[in-house]
Amino acid sequence: MNRLFLLIVLSLIFVDNSNSQYQYPSGVFCSCSPTTGIGNGSVAPNIAKLDFVKGILVRISWELCEPSDNEYNWSLIDGQISAAKSFGKKISLAISNGMGAPQWLYLNGAQRLISEIPYKDTIPIPWDSIYLEKWGDFVSELGRRYDNDTTIVLVYATNSSANGCEMQMPIKTTPTLDEAGYTDEKMIQSWEFCIDAFVNAFPKHIITNDFHPVNGSDEVSKSVFDYASNKYGEQYGANAWWWTQKNTTVYPAQYEILKNSAKSDFFTGIQVAHNHTKDSAKFGAGGLPVALELAISDGIYYWEIWNQDLLNPQFDSLLRAITNLKKEPDAVNDNLTTNDIRIVPNPANDYIEFNAGIQDFEPLQEIRFYNLFGERVNVIFLINSPSVRFDISDLPNGMYLLKIKNNYSKFIVLK
Repeated sequence: MNRLFLLIVLSLIFVDNSNSQYQYPSGVFCSCSPTTGIGNGSVAPNIAKLDFVKGILVRISWELCEPSDNEYNWSLIDGQISAAKSFGKKISLAISNGMGAPQWLYLNGAQRLISEIPYKDTIPIPWDSIYLEKWGDFVSELGRRYDNDTTIVLVYATNSSANGCEMQMPIKTTPTLDEAGYTDEKMIQSWEFCIDAFVNAFPKHIITNDFHPVNGSDEVSKSVFDYASNKYGEQYGANAWWWTQKNTTVYPAQYEILKNSAKSDFFTGIQVAHNHTKDSAKFGAGGLPVALELAISDGIYYWEIWNQDLLNPQFDSLLRAITNLKKEPDAVNDNLTTNDIRIVPNPANDYIEFNAGIQDFEPLQEIRFYNLFGERVNVIFLINSPSVRFDISDLPNGMYLLKIKNNYSKFIVLK
């Protein structure tokens, strides 16, 4: 027997968390290229002009923002904020650390790791006291400048790591992690320091961070989430920059963290790990649409998606339909109404009933069912009918887009 839930697509950028002082960003954000200089920014015009894109992930390295100790250059961040504003978009801000740390840091005595796998580069030892002091000073200055900025809607807490924005450490380093004195507890304390620094610097913003295994252990991610979620509650939430349906089995502990964050009504987000347009097989069966379906079914409504997939017309209808999904405590209940169309029951097992509103009656003319690939799977033709009961017992479990026609069209998502 099928069990389908109804979620109405609303035209809002933010999650309505009425009991919270924070507005949770939601919808489609671009996982765009890092900002590396003037003219090489994350806010790409061909992406920013897309109306279903709500915002842009802006990644800028620490070394570009603090080229010398205590000397700051905010021009690149300011430029990306101005560009986003010109298109009416929001920004999620991530300052890349690790390989993006400035060279003057080591001249000041910070200890380093020479990374060989997955990348050949240098990163600070995350528990080094000089590194933590300088990183904390930078985060404080960053918040002093941007905490009042409303174009920025999400701030990533980052730390020295394998790629600068995610949690994992390099696989092979000189000295080795053991030789450098690695313990889970040292790494946990380092992450707690970084999250505290970002929350204190950005009290008006939602703070999030990626979760990965660290040095083969799940203890770091579990402890860090428990610490941050218990201490900061609704200002904090989990993120996963590894998102595909395949990777939920690769990172089961981190997947549980993500689901727990969503169940707790904290902000929860994902960044898809691959480019469907280039290589859909890396996602697993169903590619990007099924990966997004899984996120939504887990209560995750913020999705960072790669440029090429946002520009792929294959996904246009899907992204337009889901980008305005709104998570709210009462979104799933016995009855749902959207404008003058009432939909019952919810959840649905064997049937769904559509009823046109009593006032300003506009008869239902047509209801079309689409899967997340944009393929029509069923259609009901009606002529001046005020209501219809539709048998869904033969529909496979999953999420569908419904287009309801009377004098207008609407998208509804079922899962």
